[in-house]
Amino acid sequence: MQASDRVLAGRYAAALFQAAVSKGEEQKVQADLGSAHKLLLDAMSALRHPRVPPARKKQLLHEAIGDKVGSTTLKFLDLLVDKKRFDLMVMVAANYARLAADKRGSAKAHVRTAAPLSPEARQQLAAKLRTFVGKDIELDVKEDAELIGGVTVKIGDWVLDSSLRGQLRRLRESFDYHGN
Repeated sequence: MQASDRVLAGRYAAALFQAAVSKGEEQKVQADLGSAHKLLLDAMSALRHPRVPPARKKQLLHEAIGDKVGSTTLKFLDLLVDKKRFDLMVMVAANYARLAADKRGSAKAHVRTAAPLSPEARQQLAAKLRTFVGKDIELDVKEDAELIGGVTVKIGDWVLDSSLRGQLRRLRESFDYHGN
């Protein structure tokens, strides 16, 4: 995706978030976006294809979703079809989730670990990140054997890489820098 798509997705997400807030449906719309994505997986290629007419795309959309999402979300998805921007749906949903988390005073931390984290380690990590960020932290922990050891944490644009793989890469880069 291009930078302009990211900006546009952010604007669409902000507009949808404002509409949801005005109706008191922030969490419902967030859940609906996730549900819609899962329900539309099979139809996604047709919904993104430029030669499929908008009327057919809307028909596919309504057939796949039915009444499983609220009217605010369905109207928004129709708008994406009308504006030929349905390919932004996933990015809009991610931006929307960030806006909702900010409103709740929380942030999502994407954590990759080389080995499983114990419940105590999760609590300690969340507490340290809460102190650092100044917000409640929602941990999204995934195991990644490629890290070799350690952990990486991503919150928004901020990344902490204390993995063994990252440390080895930084060491190699410092040798390359000093060697030239």
